[in-house]
Amino acid sequence: SAGLNETRYLIFAPLGFATGRRVGVQLLEHVLGLDLSFHLERRTGALSRILDRAQRSVMSIFRAVVFTFVPTILELLLVCGLLAKQVSPIVAAVVVVTFTAYVAWTFYITQAAALSRKEASTILDEMASGKAVDALLNYETVVQFNNQKLEVMQYDALLQNYQNAALDSEKLVAALNAGQALIQAVGIAVVMGLAGFQVSQGIITVGDLVLANGLILQLSGPLQFLGFIYRELRQSLVDLESLFGILRRKPMLKDGTIDLPYNSKGLHLKAHDLQFSYSSRKVLHGVSFEVLPGQSLAIVGPSGSGKSTILKLLLRLYDPESGRLSFDGQDLRSITQASLRRAVAVVPQETVLFNDTISKNILYGRPSAKEEEVVNAAKQARLHDTVLQMPDLYNSAVGERGLKLSGGEKQRVAIARAFLKAPRLLVCDEATSALDSTTEAAILNSLKELATGRTCVFVAHRLSTIMHCDKILVLDAGVIVEQGTHHKLLAMKGMYSRMWALQESESQRKLVKQ
Repeated sequence: SAGLNETRYLIFAPLGFATGRRVGVQLLEHVLGLDLSFHLERRTGALSRILDRAQRSVMSIFRAVVFTFVPTILELLLVCGLLAKQVSPIVAAVVVVTFTAYVAWTFYITQAAALSRKEASTILDEMASGKAVDALLNYETVVQFNNQKLEVMQYDALLQNYQNAALDSEKLVAALNAGQALIQAVGIAVVMGLAGFQVSQGIITVGDLVLANGLILQLSGPLQFLGFIYRELRQSLVDLESLFGILRRKPMLKDGTIDLPYNSKGLHLKAHDLQFSYSSRKVLHGVSFEVLPGQSLAIVGPSGSGKSTILKLLLRLYDPESGRLSFDGQDLRSITQASLRRAVAVVPQETVLFNDTISKNILYGRPSAKEEEVVNAAKQARLHDTVLQMPDLYNSAVGERGLKLSGGEKQRVAIARAFLKAPRLLVCDEATSALDSTTEAAILNSLKELATGRTCVFVAHRLSTIMHCDKILVLDAGVIVEQGTHHKLLAMKGMYSRMWALQESESQRKLVKQ
């Protein structure tokens, strides 16, 4: 028996692990393929928890079916057959009735326990996990506001709710175990009573009685284990409900079929009558503009005017409600998302770095690049000299979210990524707004070099950083109120001119204070 179990494990264990791995990979691939709105609705910690539980649940189900459920059913059928043939059909019938009652009780109580488990695991557990991840990701903010105790208290409150729901589930499990033990004891007593009576009547021999006793004892262990496995199986299915809910979610953005050519030529960008809303809040009202290959466009305006929304539409994180946005004459909705994003590089306001090395973070721009290409990109971004001062050079770790690097260094990593990617369209979203003036000037020089020969779109708060652009759009409440070159807009004496005058006066005050 032990040898059979080991053989079965060696045969089926690799399949179980492979199944769990495949489910995890498919879930991550599916989640990364969903649109931005899905990720804005979910907590990262909760998603991570669902992914972890899904893998463990699939492996638990596989082990339960292959290693326990099927062998136990076969063993039950074999025992009943032997009892009917060697002892008595009546005794075999009692065993079947006992097994049926055992299974019915298990199903009934486990169903109630599963509802409690669903509340505990899929809702409260995900909330607690998400809270912990939020606190850890925002460690600096937590410490700066001296709110460590607050975060711990909130986490403890969520865990207390989880504990209460889990205890309710455990009470049902205790009732289940007691009922199973009672049914099993009554069944064994009836079987042995019947067998003893038949021995006294001379219907069966003492040897048959011993055989019946041995078979019943042989069956009692697997029967108890079957109840345990069913509970685990049911709980695993509850855990998988969150997985199925995510897998049922379909991307809102339908992928196109046309591949955008990847070359060194800047994109021809054109927007016509773009309309967009977040829920019921209208953000863009008929925005239209055109950027010829190799030209630069800047978008400025007050907060909430729709600047970042236009960038999200350019990256096709959303589709416009109406209107048309095209690259090289092709509607973005008809272009494959892979080829579109291969042609675009983004230098964001806050660069997101992975907890890996400098080299790996630069390589994210083009994972197939060679080491010398990474170094060359770092040189172009004026990052190379800084890396040479680090203890492990390009293998130096940047820390969680790049916390080991300064703001300027992180921006240079983002620029190095963009150099390595060699995009047809460069998008800069307030790339220097969080930097001091000295660092900003150095970063701007790198960006100008990167922008050479490429179509560029800049979103900026500091107008001095975009005064060189070929065209500037001034947005207000989702409407283009002015457009033109820097000098033309100043001559119009409108919103842009007022913004420029305000920023110039602020700069003068800072110089006087110095």
